[in-house]
Amino acid sequence: MSGASLRCQQTVRGFTLLELLVAIGIGALLIALLFPISDALIRRAKKAKCISNMRTIHSGLLAYVSEKGHWPQMEEGKFDFTEEDFFKFWIVETEPYGLSAETWICPLDRVLERLNGEEKSEYYASYVVTRFDGKPGTPFRWNQPWAIERGAFHGKGSHILMPDGSVSDSQSPFSGR
Repeated sequence: MSGASLRCQQTVRGFTLLELLVAIGIGALLIALLFPISDALIRRAKKAKCISNMRTIHSGLLAYVSEKGHWPQMEEGKFDFTEEDFFKFWIVETEPYGLSAETWICPLDRVLERLNGEEKSEYYASYVVTRFDGKPGTPFRWNQPWAIERGAFHGKGSHILMPDGSVSDSQSPFSGR
């Protein structure tokens, strides 16, 4: 064999164990750095979905008031209603106005995850709606929330849906007003 053919054979080689370990280490480091960022992005996306749900609820309630001339009203004698009855009323009453049962649930509300199959109700919501009287102008008269989240799912208090369709948190509900 000539010297030139030996040199060609010697230049073809694979990765050393050290090079492979360094590449795996760098890959693991990048994954470790990206994991907290992706978790934060997912939480921000779920918060944005929640705010979108509340604005959709505002649009649905506004359409209801525009069409019927009054705020949705539960029967006066139903003050001893269950939580499921309360949410069923709001979900069923606003369904014709584009509000599905899914619209009423914040993606960060984990109550449904903790309930087993028998405890899960058909009607459940993350947002509690204000009761107003039957006068069409009452929901617009005061700077009073139209709906509020049942819990502080986002870490800065509960989201509050205001009459103008804006959504703020309960720690600073009137900021910028």
